Amino acid sequence: MTRNIYALLVGIDEYVSPVSALQGCVNDIMAVQEYLQGRVATDGHQLHLRTLLNQNATRQAIIDGFRQHLCQASSEDVVFFYFAGHGSQEEAPEEFWILEPDQLDETIVCFDSRSPGGWDLADKELAKLIAEVAAKNPHITMIMDCCHSGSGTRDLDGEIAVRQAQSDRRKRPLDSFINSIAEVNQLAASQSREENLSRWKFLQGKHIFLSACLNTELAKEYNGDGQRRGAFSYFLLDTLKKANGNLSYRDLFKRTNALVRSKVTAQSPQIQATVLGDLDQPFLGGAISEALSQGLIAPRTPYFTVYDHKDHGWVIDGGAVHGIPQPVDETTLLALFPFESSAEQLRQLSGAIAQAKVLQVLPQVSKIHISGIENLNPDTTFKAVVTSLPLPPKGVLITGEEAGVQLARTALLQAGPQSQPSLYIREVTTLEETEFQLVARDGKYFITRPADDRLLVAQIQDYTTATALQVIQRLEHIARWTNIVELSSPASSRIRPNAVQMVIEQNGQELQDVQLRLEYRQENNKWNPPSLRIKLKNTTHEPLYCSVLDLTDRYAVSADLFDGGGLWLQPGQEAWALGGDSISATVPEKLWWEQGITEVKDILKLIVSTAEFDATLLEQSELDLPSRSVSTLRGGKGTLNRLMNRIPSRDITAKPQEEELCDDWVSSQMTITTVRPQQTTLAPTPDASISLAAVATPIVNPTTNTTPAQATKPKWLIDMVIGGLAVFAMIGLLFWQHKSNDTQPSNQSFQSRVR
Repeated sequence: MTRNIYALLVGIDEYVSPVSALQGCVNDIMAVQEYLQGRVATDGHQLHLRTLLNQNATRQAIIDGFRQHLCQASSEDVVFFYFAGHGSQEEAPEEFWILEPDQLDETIVCFDSRSPGGWDLADKELAKLIAEVAAKNPHITMIMDCCHSGSGTRDLDGEIAVRQAQSDRRKRPLDSFINSIAEVNQLAASQSREENLSRWKFLQGKHIFLSACLNTELAKEYNGDGQRRGAFSYFLLDTLKKANGNLSYRDLFKRTNALVRSKVTAQSPQIQATVLGDLDQPFLGGAISEALSQGLIAPRTPYFTVYDHKDHGWVIDGGAVHGIPQPVDETTLLALFPFESSAEQLRQLSGAIAQAKVLQVLPQVSKIHISGIENLNPDTTFKAVVTSLPLPPKGVLITGEEAGVQLARTALLQAGPQSQPSLYIREVTTLEETEFQLVARDGKYFITRPADDRLLVAQIQDYTTATALQVIQRLEHIARWTNIVELSSPASSRIRPNAVQMVIEQNGQELQDVQLRLEYRQENNKWNPPSLRIKLKNTTHEPLYCSVLDLTDRYAVSADLFDGGGLWLQPGQEAWALGGDSISATVPEKLWWEQGITEVKDILKLIVSTAEFDATLLEQSELDLPSRSVSTLRGGKGTLNRLMNRIPSRDITAKPQEEELCDDWVSSQMTITTVRPQQTTLAPTPDASISLAAVATPIVNPTTNTTPAQATKPKWLIDMVIGGLAVFAMIGLLFWQHKSNDTQPSNQSFQSRVR
């Protein structure tokens, strides 16, 4: 029986005045459409697409899309709704106040919403539409890349748009809604008592919902692959395209969430499910056991097919929808084998008969140049495996005072080996290419992201040759950290995304939440940090080498959770980090005590490979500390090994080394947030465990003259804290001195043991 997928995709860049225009929403929807058309399995599945862009995405057209298109789905079908555009709020009628304590509805802004007689589509209207679609019990997935705090602001420099329109303060008549009062009361009765961090309210028709940010945050646009995109949509699609077969919703969210948080300030994606176990289903439905054999997203074989295309010449059957990156300064390299080669033979690079490099990436195929074979027969086909993915330097926009700019440019051109240009960063001149900004202002260097002016690290005083080199080295440090966060599975990997499971356990219970938020707890008048244990399990039938990296929010990287940086897991084998000892997730004393920062984040990056690799080569200390010496590279010239020592492989050699293997690998990651309450009366002890990359001095914003901690707190709280610190510090100091001789930490922390 054919299983249907009904998809409604809505993207709006052009709005009726006075709503501001966006630039990346249509790009997002076209990327989603391209992905569905290229990756949905055709055997036994039928894709039904309805796409609404700009002026076609009216309020009525979206409602009709639900009722006329999505409502066709039956119990064996899948429903997919994707919205990219402005979110907002509107004044709720008094009859809806039972649902809205703030008397505001969350809304999506349709093309004609703010025209005379037009209205937004409110969350409770979406709830009714979802309930209608859910009547026949299909599998429902909803994704929204928008925000709805209602302030209508943009970023400080006005360059990066946020997907949020000004709140609609018009009095909306009750009869303009598609809901009845009875349905609103039913919706109120169905709401969970738990806090809904996204604040979208939907009926309990079975569904999975992913949104771009918290209700208090902004969904920002991002420059990806040379075009404007939504940050959430870009990294969501990037994760999907690079997956070999089906990703579970949980794994899809983990990587997307980690990438968005690492690249965009103050944006935290959210995921909800009416049935928590559905998060372990593969994207767009299907049972876990059927993920590779009967799932909706077709898995890739561990190789690409090389053939002579009638329009494009020699190509591989992998393109943008399969995760092949566009060439920039570097490109994807491949080894070619006879088409009859077995999977094991494909791992022996000494058996390769030719090499190829990608010249251009198209949606479904990529043009390549083949070397090593003369007089190619156009009727011949080959198998190809990826031996190296591009690691282009990150773009840095250098602006500000000319004296500082010129010194920084000179340092950038001499920062690499043998005084060559940096391998990690390069100067760019357009916002679309910019990953980081280096600003020379008031005799100081500042490093920020292009989306806002929040500092990433402490400022550097004075313009000298030494300080210019120091700021370039900091940028390289951040770029290396970013490269590791972005490291994703090769498009042709034959290893399943969940081949090795990483389990977080707390108090004997496995934590199932996709967003781990751990909080200090008060016991016996003492605030104790949360503890956890980390376990790896090989679910495959082959040995796999595994490493878990801890990436802190101060750009440190550690591989010390397992002795030697990694370990082999035999089929079905389990292993505990630190031998099963508890790990304390702590907020560093320097951040909490000196700066008032109460939350820190760790990204745990799991890398799984069929060949052993040296993960300690990826380690680096937190910024402003001396760099350690780098070990000699062990292994081949693939992406993973090149990332460790950043040795570019730009040229294709005549023949690989005899012993060199094609290391197959995959990666996954999750983010852990640790929260330490502000209102504690306990002073820290000198020997308290330190974790998560502390810094010694507050980072001051050059524009607002505030620290990050101050920038996120209300003024009355800042004044209260500052006013009470003198007395508190004196009492705390006496307490500290009294307790210092008899207080010892009971558990290992991420930083004290891992770093």
